[in-house]
Amino acid sequence: MKRIAIIGAGPIGLEAAIAAMDGGFEVEIFERGKVADAVRQWGHVKMFSPFGMNSTARGRERLERSGASLPESNELLTGAEFRERYLLSLARSLPPDVLHEDTAVLAIGRSGVLKGDHIGESVRGNTRFRMLTRNATGDERVVNADVILDCTGTYTQPNGLGDGGIPAPGEGAARDRIFYGIPDFIGRDGKRFAGRRVLVVGAGHSGATAVTGLVELGSAETHWLLRRDRALPSEEIPDDPLPERSRLAAKSNRLVQEGRVTLHRAASIESIANLNGALPVRIATPNDEYSLVIDEIIVATGFRPDLMLARELQVQTCWATEGTYPLAASLLGEAGADCLKTPAFGAEMLMHPEPNYFTLGMKSYGRAPNFLLRTGHEQIETVLDWLSEKESSTITITSRSTR
Repeated sequence: MKRIAIIGAGPIGLEAAIAAMDGGFEVEIFERGKVADAVRQWGHVKMFSPFGMNSTARGRERLERSGASLPESNELLTGAEFRERYLLSLARSLPPDVLHEDTAVLAIGRSGVLKGDHIGESVRGNTRFRMLTRNATGDERVVNADVILDCTGTYTQPNGLGDGGIPAPGEGAARDRIFYGIPDFIGRDGKRFAGRRVLVVGAGHSGATAVTGLVELGSAETHWLLRRDRALPSEEIPDDPLPERSRLAAKSNRLVQEGRVTLHRAASIESIANLNGALPVRIATPNDEYSLVIDEIIVATGFRPDLMLARELQVQTCWATEGTYPLAASLLGEAGADCLKTPAFGAEMLMHPEPNYFTLGMKSYGRAPNFLLRTGHEQIETVLDWLSEKESSTITITSRSTR
C-alpha cells in the first residue's frame, strides 16, 4: 500500500483524503492551521456556485451515512456555511490518526537524492519523500511518503499592489490601512470602512464584491482602480448560468454608471504616502499622473502560489502563471473563457518532472483566476485513477514534458 501525504486541509485536501482512502491508500493530511482556514477568512462571502457543484457525491454520501443533515444541492452558501455544514463534517469523519492540524510542512526532499540528481529521470521515484514538519509546540520531525498531493492553495499569497505586480513604494509602511481580500462589511470590518474614503484596486468578482459592499455600507467615497481600459468594470455574461454572479456584475456596473463609484481606468499605483492620518496615493495613467487622498485601500488583485515548499524537488511551473506547467499551457488557450466552460484535463497535466508529486486545486492554476472547486474534484479523481492503475512495487510517474 502506497502512503499519500496531503498538504492542506481545505476543500480539495479533504476531498482528496476521503477519495484516496476509498481507493485503498494510506493517507495523512498536514494542515498548518485549522481545517479550511482560508475558507473561514472569507466566510462572510456568498458563493456564486451552488452546494452541489462545490461538494462531491462521495463526500455527500459519506456524511449522509453518518446521519448528517446537508444543504440542498442548489443552495448558495456563504464560505462560513460551507465550512460549518460540510467541510468540518468531512474532517470529523476522518480517522483520528489521519488529520494533523497546526502542523506545518516546512520543506520537502527525497531520501538520499538532491534536487540536481537524476534530472527528469523516473529513478527518483525509487526513494521516498521526506517532509520536515513542525507542530504547534515547536516539535519537528520528518515524515516519509510515497506520493505527495500539494493542496495548499494560494489565498495566503496576495499579489502586489504596485505597477508591474511589485509592492508600491509605501505599501509596507501603510499596511495597517490596507486590506487584502474582501472585508466583512456587515460584521467585523464594518466600522473600519463606514464613512471613509476607500480605494479598491483590482478587477474581477472580488473587486466588484468589495465595491458593492462599500456602497451598501455607506463609505464616504468609493474609488475603483483598474489596470485595463474598460468602459465598464465587470463583464456581464449573456444568459449566465450563475445568477448570483450575473447580479453582482450588473450591480457593480450600474454603480459606476450612476456615479456612486469613481472608476480609474488604465491606471496603476505609483506610490502611497501617509499624511496626517490620510493616504495620498499617486496614480499613473498613460496620459496623466495625479494624487488621490483616501483613508483605506482594499486590494483585490488576486493571489499567487508559494513555490518555496518544493524548492528541493524537480517541479516545473509556468513562467507566466506559476501554475503546473503542462496544465498552464492548456489554460492559456482558455484565457478569458467562462470558468464553467473550462474543460477537464487528465492526470498528465498535473504532473511534474518529480515522480509522484502532484499539485492539485487552486495552486495548480497558479495566478489564473478561473479555478472552480468542481475542477479540483475532477483533478482528484483523475490523479487517483492514474495512481491506482500504476500501483506496483514502485510507482514511476514522470512528466511527459521532460522526455
